[in-house]
Amino acid sequence: MAVNALFQHDKYALGDKTVDGSFMTACYVTARTKSSTVTVSFNATNPSVASVTIRDHGGATLRRTVMVISSFSVNEMGIDSMEHENLSMRLSKTMANHASLLIMDGEWEVRAVARFYPYNTQNNNKKRMDLTFKPPSNPAVVAPHGLIGQTFDGDSVAVDGAQDDYSGKTVVTMAMGEGAIEGTASDYTINPKNPFSTEFKFSRFGVKEAGPRDISKLKGMKRAISKPAVAGAFNDEATSVA
Repeated sequence: MAVNALFQHDKYALGDKTVDGSFMTACYVTARTKSSTVTVSFNATNPSVASVTIRDHGGATLRRTVMVISSFSVNEMGIDSMEHENLSMRLSKTMANHASLLIMDGEWEVRAVARFYPYNTQNNNKKRMDLTFKPPSNPAVVAPHGLIGQTFDGDSVAVDGAQDDYSGKTVVTMAMGEGAIEGTASDYTINPKNPFSTEFKFSRFGVKEAGPRDISKLKGMKRAISKPAVAGAFNDEATSVA
């Protein structure tokens, strides 16, 4: 499974601070099943809908459909789900202003949550997206990669990369994972004309076997932790597993 995220630049309020930074606002998932390739898109600007396309491995479209739940602002539960071979997809909402897409392929679980920016009233109720990943219980033959995927390298060592300084009233974010990721952030950029592209410098999509990253080559501060059960990317006030 491959998961791409759209980062969009924005200036926003964070309590008494002004931040010139970015948020994730959409995700694009590509998953291979026995007979087909499934793509799913989910956008925080319209989180009541997730679009699904199923193609055979030759690229011919077999089915296009959508999962739909009640409006983001409506305070009611809603669930729409579908299955395709080993792939399970569920769009749900347990309360107003909080919509979630869960995709499971029998090994990985990926969850995308659309919610308001922090301090939403100061930020005109703009919506963002958070992502979390839960790995298989047993080590995969193909070790994951990507900005988040490389976290699951099979050891009990966290690597802390560059972090932004939020001490001032005006914050300009500049940190891009330096020290905690292989290569640079630009190595993980895909073709913007194809949001489902699986091609980037460290891509493992479609390969039969691949080992984890070599953390001895990373310059970030290393510390012992329990092996992470999940990892993700969240807003500025949340804490993520590194």
